Amino acid sequence: MKVIGIQIKSKEAILVVLEKDTAGNITQTNESAKFSIDDPANPNQVKQFRDQINASFDSIGASRIGIVARNANGKGERAPSPISFKLEGIIQLYDKIEIELVWKQTTNAYFKKNTKTSTSKNKYQEDAFDLAYYLIN
Repeated sequence: MKVIGIQIKSKEAILVVLEKDTAGNITQTNESAKFSIDDPANPNQVKQFRDQINASFDSIGASRIGIVARNANGKGERAPSPISFKLEGIIQLYDKIEIELVWKQTTNAYFKKNTKTSTSKNKYQEDAFDLAYYLIN
């Protein structure tokens, strides 16, 4: 079983792919990746982002895909960029599997009651990893 956790930051989508074997062991695969848009007003770059992320989803063949939800009403330094919502919308258009939005509070509550048996390979992937770990269990 494979799942994809996605964290969107500014102009990039960070994907972490976790796989669970028949013994219940969870590992992060080498399919984890970053996708970005340099110029979100450029239709060719938007289409390229869509095509790259859809091709990645197709090749991974995950049974669940989730995005760390962000507060659209956030203000100040912590406010999500408008571009990040464009990326989220493009990702949600993938039509071969439902894309789930999961609040960070949900994963935080899950990890208060459940222990992780592994951690992300890179610090920048932590939120995407936590979401994938939550989805795979």
